[in-house]
Amino acid sequence: MLPCPTGTIIRTETDTYDYPGCHVLPGFVDSHAHIVGLGKRLTSVSLHDARSADECVMRIAAASPSQGGWIQAMGWNQELWEDSRYPSTAMLDDAIGHIPVVASRVDGHALWTNSAARQAAGLTDTADILADDAMAPIWTAIPAPTSEELKNMIVAATAECARNGITEVHDMDVDAAWLDPMRELAESGRLPVRVQSFLRSQHNEWDTWNLLPAVGEFLRVCGVKMFADGALGSHGAALLAPYTDRPDTTGTALLSMQDIVDRTAHAIDAGWWCIATHAIGDAAVRTVLDAYERIRRRPDAGPSDIILRIEHAQHVHPDDVRRMAELNVFACIQPTHCLSDAPMAERRLGRDRLPWAYRWRSLLDAGIRISSGSDFPIEPPSPIEAIDAFVRRIPRGHDRPWQAQECITRAEALMASTSWAHAAADMQYRRGSIEPGFDADVVVVDQDLHACPDDMILRTQVMATFTAGKLRYGR
Repeated sequence: MLPCPTGTIIRTETDTYDYPGCHVLPGFVDSHAHIVGLGKRLTSVSLHDARSADECVMRIAAASPSQGGWIQAMGWNQELWEDSRYPSTAMLDDAIGHIPVVASRVDGHALWTNSAARQAAGLTDTADILADDAMAPIWTAIPAPTSEELKNMIVAATAECARNGITEVHDMDVDAAWLDPMRELAESGRLPVRVQSFLRSQHNEWDTWNLLPAVGEFLRVCGVKMFADGALGSHGAALLAPYTDRPDTTGTALLSMQDIVDRTAHAIDAGWWCIATHAIGDAAVRTVLDAYERIRRRPDAGPSDIILRIEHAQHVHPDDVRRMAELNVFACIQPTHCLSDAPMAERRLGRDRLPWAYRWRSLLDAGIRISSGSDFPIEPPSPIEAIDAFVRRIPRGHDRPWQAQECITRAEALMASTSWAHAAADMQYRRGSIEPGFDADVVVVDQDLHACPDDMILRTQVMATFTAGKLRYGR
């Protein structure tokens, strides 16, 4: 890579690429995402922009069954509807009564199904919406995709990542069935991005599957993933005090502190070095920190040996910010969630608790390392949008920052999307910087993201993405 007065020149072993007026950065990392989920979004019914339950039903009814005769849809969000009540089973039954239908909420923590799907799963639960653990029988009943279907999903999703300048993805909650197709693509050179896999550990699935860490250049199986609670949008995030808009509930704790300790210790003893735990509500974050404190006391799990991560960390009580730093815990956050969630978060949390939500500046000031992700397919796989969210923090439809005291600088946002994100998977020693001895994973953009005006960040275009020194996307 050669800087020049008029742009950037990249020379590989076989080719030279000239990008006049452009700038080069270390390749972007999405430190929390779901590759197969994005593949499904690209190949199934999308409800992400639907403005009513009726519109969702119309889209679903127009779809053809796939994957074993089911209709699958994803992305509905009642917070976008004029009538923000949850949709009903009867609505789907009236439109599509004979074909099993499953539609996941935008956060992936709630399912809307018809009676045919529940019958196929042997469910007697009559609730219109199934949340968190209650979803398991439905997912189990859906016929698994074939290896070729999985490969097509993975190729589509990773190509979309490369188009957005992403050179590495931390793939969360990975199923054993996805690894062989992913490995075949990696070994045949068809993966355009590097993948760090975090296997399911809610019930020690990785152990049941007899899987252990494995290294590789494009596929590295490095960690395990659990869930301490659900999501804020579906009232499943575990809070220390009741929801403002539903005083009858404080959310759902999916694992106890001892559960997390036991699963983490079991994984560490088996050789896993990255532990990722989903925690959105302040009660869940505290529970995870209590468990991680127990783990840090183990003589074989010091701060420099085992990477402990909290995924999302959306709502952190002030008393726990310093603890997170002292325990050397990564906060792996999704900045664009803040822009999507702001109106909903105000209703869920109320004015007094809002300053604790989607904290970035206060986490960094406390010495906590953060990494940036999108949680795709919930949000688009766009590091440019993430950087803009970090810096400007302006929700969609707003004209000023929301909780502006939590904005971070441009340099910090770029670090969270590159070297700090690599550190969350222990790869910062060879990725995230453009210098001799580091992997040739770079992105070329059409303006200087270090210096352009804040309101120009979103206009940045990815011109090319190189992973391992090879052009994976180019305009």
